[in-house]
Amino acid sequence: MAEVVASELRQKILSGALQPGDSLSSESSLVEEYDVSRPTLREALRLLEAEQLITVRRGSHRGPVVSHPDTSVTARSFSMLLQLREGTLADIYAFRMVFEPVAVRMATETATDEDLARLRALLEEEHEVRGDADRFPEVAWRFHTTLVTLSGNITMTVLAETLEHISKRHAQAALLRWADGDRQRDSAYRAHKKLVGLMEKRSGAEAEQFWAAHMAEVGKKLLSSTDELSIIELME
Repeated sequence: MAEVVASELRQKILSGALQPGDSLSSESSLVEEYDVSRPTLREALRLLEAEQLITVRRGSHRGPVVSHPDTSVTARSFSMLLQLREGTLADIYAFRMVFEPVAVRMATETATDEDLARLRALLEEEHEVRGDADRFPEVAWRFHTTLVTLSGNITMTVLAETLEHISKRHAQAALLRWADGDRQRDSAYRAHKKLVGLMEKRSGAEAEQFWAAHMAEVGKKLLSSTDELSIIELME
């Protein structure tokens, strides 16, 4: 019965009838509405909370609050599947090379001034942390994910965000081990800066080709060591 109640509430959230920030009814009202016991209702709410569809505030009179899950939920399950099937970082990177250059072309053709300003802001952040081997990969990954987001394709965006959760750790670990990490970070920053320049010129095909070449070059370095290729399960 808890699953039935959770299913009905889940459908209201997924359909948009309930929006993030909306409060569900109080526990007593929900018990009466669905004609279930309090333990059954609480189990239904726990199911939705585990899916990050609601936030249960203990002691609050507002009742559970609707939220939308982020891709950390997908990343955890996806990373475990990859690990169980012996997927590697090379698999992930090869897949990214299929869709990221295409996403760059799409973003270049449709980017607004606000979109380009968003990328410029990320470039400034990258420049500020170029000397930090721990922080730079995180910012650089956000640059990659933002590029895909600006393509306007929701499916590619969700995939990119999921892969960011999984792969940025590998990139951080690799940069910390590389003797020429400073040079690699500077090279990545300059490549990102050049790409934004091409996007500002609305050179979609050229931007796509440049990004494909850049990713291929980075891939040679990133995947050169076999101890960097296994998928690390996400536990947070």
